[in-house]
Amino acid sequence: MIDIDLRGHRLESDVDDMVGVKDLVASERIFLHDGTIVVPGTREANVGVDLQSMTSAYKTYARLDCRKSGVYCGNGQVATISKEAPPYEATRHIVQKMNIRAGRMGVQMVGIGNTLRDSVIEVDSSNAIALFGFGSIVENNTIIVHGKEKPAANDGALVLWDGNGAVIRNNRFIFKGRVKQAPPAVRLIDSSNVTLEGNTFEGFTQTVAPSSKSFFTNKKQ
Repeated sequence: MIDIDLRGHRLESDVDDMVGVKDLVASERIFLHDGTIVVPGTREANVGVDLQSMTSAYKTYARLDCRKSGVYCGNGQVATISKEAPPYEATRHIVQKMNIRAGRMGVQMVGIGNTLRDSVIEVDSSNAIALFGFGSIVENNTIIVHGKEKPAANDGALVLWDGNGAVIRNNRFIFKGRVKQAPPAVRLIDSSNVTLEGNTFEGFTQTVAPSSKSFFTNKKQ
């Protein structure tokens, strides 16, 4: 395990396209915890935490030309969704007890078995979290979306791609947008057998938006 303990410290940048913490190699089991990251940029590359397997088809997710790539790119961009999932690796990253404030996206992770818990994720855009791969756990987080611009198709406060078997529980989703139309709180793309439990939603008119290949169960506590 790669233990990144920020010990209560704050990482902050004024650069418009800065990433707070980024995985530059095909790492496994990164444990990022106990700190604050502030990256208030407006460019597509602006991400608070970006943990991706660099051998993945989505290694350049934040900079993809959606018109040519044939995959969903987020950040308000739309493209034809690929029919087959890439060969995800068992990354098992954990982001825990983090306070992340980003202009574009708070957390992006690619791989199998990744976890985001006990954190506050706040963004100016309509995309706070993007998780690619199976078996993700998102629990006990506060997710705040300001949505300063009208959301585009496929936007969502939390977007799961190929998120089979994901568990989303005990999160608080808050929309504080300056526009009337909010994105869905949870967007499921090619994600089956997803479990939602104990989540609360404030300001969202649509809580879950599944694609035709996605299905979920909303459990009551």
